[in-house]
Amino acid sequence: MWIDDPVTVAVYARDNRFLNEPGWKLPGLKKMAKTQRKLLRLVNKAKLHSFRNKPACMCGFQVPHDHIEAMELDHMNGDSMWRDAEITELNQIDEYKSFIDKGVGFNPGSDFKKIRVHMVCAVKHDGRHKARLVAGGHLTETPIDSACSSAASLRGIRILAFLGELNGLKAWSTDIGNAYLETCTREKVCIVAGAEFGQPQFPAN
Repeated sequence: MWIDDPVTVAVYARDNRFLNEPGWKLPGLKKMAKTQRKLLRLVNKAKLHSFRNKPACMCGFQVPHDHIEAMELDHMNGDSMWRDAEITELNQIDEYKSFIDKGVGFNPGSDFKKIRVHMVCAVKHDGRHKARLVAGGHLTETPIDSACSSAASLRGIRILAFLGELNGLKAWSTDIGNAYLETCTREKVCIVAGAEFGQPQFPAN
């Protein structure tokens, strides 16, 4: 147990005051248990590793964490549902002409800021597989002049239906097929296209 999971052993020994008991004087155990900050960091790291590697499921389907796992699931299932979802997302983004191909080996220089992008996968209630290309938005501050709501509240829908009926208006509903890109960036940014982009690979700016 100490060899396989020293963090859990150290936490257990510290909480139950076994550090000075016979049989618990393992090499490095006391040092690890007494280093509270380091111990908590190791525990959180272990939990995060477990979370990231734990299989995720939606609507009866296993959802991949990244492109490599998506391709593995397609191979296991004998289909191409996740790859088709990725291609659909990239084709829709390409319709916006969001990317400018700079070619393989392009050196952006110091004027460009490199950002990370990755695919986020999900399964709809009807079994449709969806993939979204997202950037590392968690690394930047949310601008106060750019706010949106991704879902309408039930109260808001009821108010709209009430006002429509009250004024004799027809109520229409629609679905956005793809997340929109707001506008051109003020900064010069670039990405390195990964395997999910297929061929040709095109860094974007």
